[in-house]
Parts: sequence; C-alpha cells; structure tokens
Amino acid sequence: MKFKSARFEMGRLMRGAALAAWACGIVSGAVAADAYPGRPITLVVPFAGGGSADILGRVLANSLTETLKQPVVVDNRTGAGGLVGTSLVAKAPADGYTLLLATDSLYAINPALYGKKADDAVAALAPVAHLAEAPLVIAVNSASPANDFAGLLKQAKASSAPLSFGTPGVGTDHHLLGELIAKSGQVRLNHVPYRGAGAALGDLAGGQIDMLITLVSTAQPMVAAGKIKLVGVATTKVYEAQPQIPRMGQILPGTDMLVSYSLMAPKSTPAPIVARLNEAVGIALRNPSVGSKLAELGLTPTGGTVADFAKRMQAERQQREGIIRDADVKLVE
Repeated sequence: MKFKSARFEMGRLMRGAALAAWACGIVSGAVAADAYPGRPITLVVPFAGGGSADILGRVLANSLTETLKQPVVVDNRTGAGGLVGTSLVAKAPADGYTLLLATDSLYAINPALYGKKADDAVAALAPVAHLAEAPLVIAVNSASPANDFAGLLKQAKASSAPLSFGTPGVGTDHHLLGELIAKSGQVRLNHVPYRGAGAALGDLAGGQIDMLITLVSTAQPMVAAGKIKLVGVATTKVYEAQPQIPRMGQILPGTDMLVSYSLMAPKSTPAPIVARLNEAVGIALRNPSVGSKLAELGLTPTGGTVADFAKRMQAERQQREGIIRDADVKLVE
C-alpha cells in the first residue's frame, strides 16, 4: 500500500509539473506577444530588388512599421530560386523578428525541384498570413489568329508543329501552367525559358515565339502599344483588374494558376506573435493606399486567417507537385 501511495504521489507531482510547464509556456507566450515587437524586424525577400515581390515587401514593411511601431527592414537575399532567403529565415530564432516574404514557388514548387534542402526549409517555417495574388495570363502577338483562349487551343490542335510558349524559366508557375495546358487541352507545346521579361516580350512581338505566359503587369506596356494581346487569364472567376480577358477555367477546367504572395515565420514562433502579425497584415491590406499600390502591380489583396493560408498552401503544393511529376519537370544543370 505504501508503495502504491508513493507511486500515486509521484504521478500526481509529475502531472502537476507538466501542467505548470504548460501554463508557463502559455503565459510566457502571452507576455512575449504583449511586449512584441520590442526592436526592429527583418523582412527577408528572397528575390532581387525591383520585382513584384520586392515592391510588395517594401509596401508591406512600411505599413507594418506604422502598425507595430517598430521599423520593419527589407533584406533581399537572393539565390537558388529563393532557397537562400528561405533557408535563412528557417534557421532564424523563432521570436518574430525575422520574417519571410514568400511566393508559392518557395513552398509549392521548390521542394519538388531542389529536393531535401528545400523541403527541410519549408518544414521549418510556419504560415502567418496570405497577402496577395495575381493570375497568370497568356499573351500572343497582335497579328495572331487567336483572339481568345478557345481560339488558341484550336490553333494549337490544328498546327503541324508544337506552338512555342515563353516563360521566366524552368519550374516557374508560368512553365507549369504551360505544361498543364498541354496535358489538359491535349495539345503539343514547346517550352522556351527566358532569363528576363524584356527578351521574352521582344521575341513575342517579333514573332519568334507563339505565346508568352506572364503577369498582366509585365505585359501591359506592350498591350497598350498594340504589339501583343491577352487571350486568356488562368482563373475561373472574373479577374477584376482586367474583366474583359477570357477566363481559361471556363474553357479548360482546372487551369487556374495564381502567383501567390504571403508572409511566413520560423515554425516555433509563439502563436500570440503570429496572431499579432496576422492582425497587422489585415490592417495593411485594408489600407486604401496599400490597395492602390498593389493594384499598380496587378495584385489583388487577399488576407485571411492563418488556417486559411495553411489550407491554401497545401492545395497549391498538391497542384504544382502533380504537374511537375506528370510533366517530368527537372531543373537544367
């Protein structure tokens, strides 16, 4: 009996210690959130300056600085398709002071292309908030016989040779959309990767390629000049910024492809801090000034809860990895 009593008492003490530790974790997390942020925050943008991700990151940083009352400093860390910056944030202390401006390519594409290193980096990150999205569009030369997406598919099926499509590179959302169209539309397409948008647009306008998969913001100057035209947008719903563009999803279901921008943090960042950041992002996205700047980039603000973003991440990764597998996409050495 004494042995059982001692064992019972030991168990009670251990349960009490565990409960106390759990309570301390909750309290310390709450205290950390109350004091957060107490110093400048670094927002890592894993892409070069001047692009959509960089501009979005700077617009967000300015708004977060106002809301959080601490400087949010953008740090561009480029390389390996964004893996350099992603890995940097993944290895940072989980205290809310090092954040990542992510695109869907970092968590939905890179693990399938770069393998374990990219997969490990993504696994060490946690979703904070979704920021914005932009559907991809298909542009063709203004002299092309195709005036909409249905016409382009008809042209591709009638052509004796595969139609060529330009993109910013192998393994990009743009490339994967082309592969998805080829499979779903049962047409032959030839991928032509470019290093810069300028060269791709020039070749499209000059007739060297049949079509270009890009963003509206990239294509718009040449559209305005009458050199190219937009024949499809990769979404089922109306694209509010350009409602006249034919929706590909109505012709070829399952071809929605939106470039996705988001905010992430190291995985063990306390939940109260993540919630504080998510709230601050919501304030930023509701700001008319931020909205107008995103519109200039062709981006639609999204926002939402952490759970919403986590669900979206899973769906995007499932779609992209499926295309990569089916098309046997591999990085060129």
